[in-house]
Amino acid sequence: MTNPFFLTGIIPDAYFCDREKETETIIRHLKNQDNILLTSSRRMGKTQLIRHIFNDTRIKGGYHTFYADIYATTSLREMVFFLSKEIYKELVPKGRKALKMFLTTIKSIAAAFSMDPVTGAPKVSLQLGDITTPELTLEEIFTYLETADVPCIFAIDEFQQISIYPEKNVEALLRTHIQKMNKCHFIFSGSDRHILERMFSSYSKPFYNSAKPVYLGCIERSKYVDFVVDRFGKAGMSIMPDTVGFCYDHFDGYTYYNHKIFHDLFANASPGMTLDRQSVLETVQMILEENSHAYSEIMSSLSITQKQTLIAIAKESPARKPTSGAFVKRNALESPSSTQKALAKLLDVQLVTYGVKDAEKEYSVSDKFFEHWLRATY
Repeated sequence: MTNPFFLTGIIPDAYFCDREKETETIIRHLKNQDNILLTSSRRMGKTQLIRHIFNDTRIKGGYHTFYADIYATTSLREMVFFLSKEIYKELVPKGRKALKMFLTTIKSIAAAFSMDPVTGAPKVSLQLGDITTPELTLEEIFTYLETADVPCIFAIDEFQQISIYPEKNVEALLRTHIQKMNKCHFIFSGSDRHILERMFSSYSKPFYNSAKPVYLGCIERSKYVDFVVDRFGKAGMSIMPDTVGFCYDHFDGYTYYNHKIFHDLFANASPGMTLDRQSVLETVQMILEENSHAYSEIMSSLSITQKQTLIAIAKESPARKPTSGAFVKRNALESPSSTQKALAKLLDVQLVTYGVKDAEKEYSVSDKFFEHWLRATY
C-alpha cells in the first residue's frame, strides 16, 4: 500500500495537501511574467510546492521548467555548474531538437555535452573543472533561456547562497542578465529570511523590488487534520482528529515534521488499528533517538555561549527579544552582548530562524526535531 505521506519526489495531486492559495498566486504571477521571491521557515514545503506548480497542467504544457538547489555551492563556478546540469537533465527527455538548441548556445562547455552521432543518444561528461569562464558560461545560459523554443521558468532554491560567494559582483551580474529577459521567469526561494529580505527589500541592493514576495506559512490546521484523518481512513486505520491536532500543535504546524511523523506512523501501523496520542509520542521518540548522534555532533561544534543561547531559544520557542536583559537573566546567559553575537552566528549557520508576529520577531530552532531533542536533553 502506498504511503500517502510523501517526503521526497513529486507528490501526486491526490496526496498533496492544500497550498491552493499559494499555487494560484504563484501561477498567476508567472503567467503575468513576474519573478517570485518564495520564502518560509525551513521544512515548510517550498520545494514540494515548486514541483507541484511545475506539474500543474497550466505550466507543464507550455514551459520548460528547471529547478536547482544551490545550498551546497560556495562560488559562482559551482552555481553555473549546477544550472548547466539541470538544464541538460530536463531537456534530455524533450527530444533532440530542444536539446540541440541548448548545446549550440553553450559554446564555452559544449565539449562536455554531446549526442552520439550514430544513435543520437545524449552524452554528458561535465565536471566542475570544465567551468573555466563562469561569467561567460552564465551569459550563454541566460541567452539559451531567452531564446529557447518555449518560455522557461527557473527555480533557484536557497538563493541566499550567492551572498557568500567570493566573487563580489554576483548579485549585480545576475540582476543585469535577468532584467533583460522576457521569455524566462524566476522563482527565487530560500529559508534564510534575514538575508533574502535584505537582498530584495534594500534599496541599495541590485535585486531591490525585482520579485513578487510570497511567504509560505503553515497549512491551515483544520485542512491538515482532515487530510491526515482521511488518508489513514482510506487505508483502513483510525486516527482521531484531536490526535492529529495534538501533533500539529506539538510541531507548530511545520509541514515536514508532521508529515515525517505520520509517514513513520503509517509505515508501522496496519489496517484495523486505532492510533492515539501515545502512538504519536512513541513515533516522535523513535525519530529523536535516530537523530541523537547527529544532534550531539552539532552541539559539539558550538561555543558554550552559542550552546546556551540555542538551548534557551529551544525552551522558550518562540522566543521574543532573546538579547534583552530579561531573557538573558531568565535563562542564566552571560550578557546581552555575548548573546547577540551567539544569535548572529546561529542565524548565519541556520540553526535558528525567525518569523514575524505583531511586528516583532519570534525566534525558534530551525529543525523542530532538534528543538524537541534540546528540550528533552537539557
